[in-house]
Amino acid sequence: MTIEQVLNDISALPPRDQLRVVQTIWDRLPKGVGTELSAAQQAELDRRWAGYKADPSTALAEDEFRERIRIASGR
Repeated sequence: MTIEQVLNDISALPPRDQLRVVQTIWDRLPKGVGTELSAAQQAELDRRWAGYKADPSTALAEDEFRERIRIASGR
């Protein structure tokens, strides 16, 4: 069985089962795998954190954040 076949089989599952597959795979990975940041990603996070610390009023409330995501995704 190829990876493509496995992915097709997983895609045919209901969303809840797909999430179970993802969670099971994620839980079996060694700690830290896939979570390393590049220097550019870390610099961007540092820049954003410094911006927030300088002016916390720039942060969005969770409901506003979710609404912006909803609009951006066209839902």
